[in-house]
Amino acid sequence: MKKIIALLICMIITLLYPKMGYEIASTFSQQFGITWNYIHHLVQFALALLTILIFLRIRKDKSISDFGFNLKNRKWSLKTVLNFTIGWILITTIFNLIFTFKNHVSFETNGLNIFTSLFFDFIITPISEETLFRGLIFSLLLMFFPGKLRIGKFSVSYSVLLSTLFFSLAHIGIDYQNLTIIYIDFIQLVFTIGLGIFYAIMREKSQSLLGPMIAHGVSDGVIKTVQLIIP
Repeated sequence: MKKIIALLICMIITLLYPKMGYEIASTFSQQFGITWNYIHHLVQFALALLTILIFLRIRKDKSISDFGFNLKNRKWSLKTVLNFTIGWILITTIFNLIFTFKNHVSFETNGLNIFTSLFFDFIITPISEETLFRGLIFSLLLMFFPGKLRIGKFSVSYSVLLSTLFFSLAHIGIDYQNLTIIYIDFIQLVFTIGLGIFYAIMREKSQSLLGPMIAHGVSDGVIKTVQLIIP
């Protein structure tokens, strides 16, 4: 019963927090513009952090470090991120040359817009999304689903798989009134699942959000940088 409740809570958080960010951001700015993106992700971050702090008030045996806010195993994390960065730059460049994502750069390319957009991708997005998915949701799942799924010699923890499921769900457009899917990008979803597993494994092995946050910033920031460079 506790596991079902934990899954329901994670599901509600996954659907509700981004939606609240969406509604608040839309009140102050044009949808999906640079300012809108900042407001949306900062609201999402604030809600996730507030939930963690409330949980810590209830569970005195837990600390903020249990949610990944620490510098444990930072050398391993930084080395892993470095290797990831090299591979990711190659993958993104090749992929962009083949499919061309120029239409994804939807703002006037002046100095201020480029800076604020890259700062959003490299810094704001990873802090917001990693706090929510690998900080809050992953940690809650780890408490209730500590085991591993084993297939032959391969094994992966349930918390990695489930947190990736919720992370992927958040990247699908949903009509909440009619409970229907209104937007889904299958290419993006494939990358979301792959990167979500990678971030979650880093979180699990390092017990820290440092690696996932930097890797997430690299993945989003490199994509935007390549989009700006390649015509």
